Amino acid sequence: MLRRTFLSALPLAAQISGLHVAPAAPFPASPILFKLPAGPDGIALAAVGLEVKPGPLKLTLANGETHSIPIARHQYRSGIITVPPQFVSPPPKVLKRIQEEAAVKKEVFATRSPRRWKGAFAAPADTPQTSPFGTRRTYNGKTRSIHQGLDFRAAIGTPIAATQAGKVLIARDMYYEGGFVVLDHGEGLFSLYMHLSKFEVKEGDTVEQRQPIALSGGSGRVTGPHLHFGVQWQGLYMEPATLLSLRFPA
Repeated sequence: MLRRTFLSALPLAAQISGLHVAPAAPFPASPILFKLPAGPDGIALAAVGLEVKPGPLKLTLANGETHSIPIARHQYRSGIITVPPQFVSPPPKVLKRIQEEAAVKKEVFATRSPRRWKGAFAAPADTPQTSPFGTRRTYNGKTRSIHQGLDFRAAIGTPIAATQAGKVLIARDMYYEGGFVVLDHGEGLFSLYMHLSKFEVKEGDTVEQRQPIALSGGSGRVTGPHLHFGVQWQGLYMEPATLLSLRFPA
C-alpha cells in the first residue's frame, strides 16, 4: 500500500526495485500509471491528492522503499454557475433524503474488491468534452465547490457506456446527481456517471468495457443536459481526461 497522498494496491510491492510512471509530469489530482518490474499484471494505478503542492514528493512503499515523484504545477479554472435555488439551499423536506443518499455513497466507496479493470480506459460518450475537472465553482453567487469530474456534451438520450469492466453498485436517482450510476472496477477504483435520463443496467449487474449503461439527461443539479463523468480512486477524485489519455502496456 502506498502512503497517504498516493493510494494504490500495488501487486508484489515488496519486490519493487524501480518504477516508471505516466504521465511524465504528474500534477495535483493526476492519475498515475505505474509500470512495475514484477507482478502478475505489470501495472498499477494511483492518484495524487488535489491538495498536494508542486515539487518532489516522497512515495513510500509498504516495504519501506522510497521513491521521489516530481509533482508539476497545474492551474485549475474558476467559474460561476446558476442552478435552481433548491440545489443550493435544499428545502427541509429533502434533507433526510440527502443524508440517506450520502450514507449510500459512503458505503459504496468503501468497497474494496479484486481488480476488474484492464488496459486503457474508454470515453463514456462519443461527444466533445466540455467543462473540465477541478474548476472552482460558485453556485448562485454563494455556494462554492470543486468540479470533481469531466463533463461531456450530451443531448438527452445520448448513449453512455462503461469506461471499463465493472460491477454496478449504484443505479438510481439521487437528489444532486440525478440519474446516477457507479461502477466498481476493483482495488478501490470507481467510475461515476451523473444526470442520466434512463438506466440500461441495474444494481448488481456486471458490465464489460464500452457496454451501454444509460442514456444521458439533465437531471439533478445541472444547468442543462450533459454527462458528468467522474473517477474516484480510494477516496481521491482523479482528473478523468488524463486517465483517458494514458497508454497502457499491452
